[in-house]
Amino acid sequence: MSKFDNDFTYYTDLINSNTNFAYARYADGEVQLMKGNPIGNNSQAFMVDKWSSPNTMTKVGLQLLESLKHKEKNYHFAISGKNDNLADYEFLTERIPNDNLTFANLWINANYQKMMKFYNSLKKEVYLICNYKAKPSNFPFKVAEIFPFPDDCITYFNDLGEDYLKQLLDYTSQVKDKLFLVSAGPVSEILIHEMYNTNPNNQYVDVGSSIDEFVHCRKTRPYMDPNSIYANEKSNF
Repeated sequence: MSKFDNDFTYYTDLINSNTNFAYARYADGEVQLMKGNPIGNNSQAFMVDKWSSPNTMTKVGLQLLESLKHKEKNYHFAISGKNDNLADYEFLTERIPNDNLTFANLWINANYQKMMKFYNSLKKEVYLICNYKAKPSNFPFKVAEIFPFPDDCITYFNDLGEDYLKQLLDYTSQVKDKLFLVSAGPVSEILIHEMYNTNPNNQYVDVGSSIDEFVHCRKTRPYMDPNSIYANEKSNF
């Protein structure tokens, strides 16, 4: 069995356990922001997820770089595989001082259908940080609270990130042993970094677009179609 399969089992079991940990995901969008490169109107980010970024280093890019510095044993980094994007893999592994590495695509592609079964079997109460359109009743697990995030995540966080973080951290600092699933684009990694630093006694997991069918009530990515070529794609190191 491949590491892509084994890691899926390992991390879903970790979510089901009582172990507190952080799981932050970094792929092409995050890397471009950390390089200060533009993400324009012809990108999936803009056309599907409705965010973009200018041709300059932004506050988000700088804070993403800062979030790579975790050395803690219970802080995990999900990154691009060599076969996903070799340049992104090298950029990230050169900067992450941590051996807890898995795949940015772990919840999607060939593992997506298993992830949907996992969500349907999840018994834990979940705190969600995701798009403002999400409704608790659309999820197959119990939603304790939704912290809504807008479509244009980069502009919003560059302008109002400090206010959002203050309210979020005021809340997360008061709870313990809770599961937070995060899907706020590249800002997710900054939120997980800040929440973990404030209170490491919870589970903070970036689930990305794997919850889109619950949030938007439609398929937003080709891999969601089991007949697509992406539905069989596995990452490797």
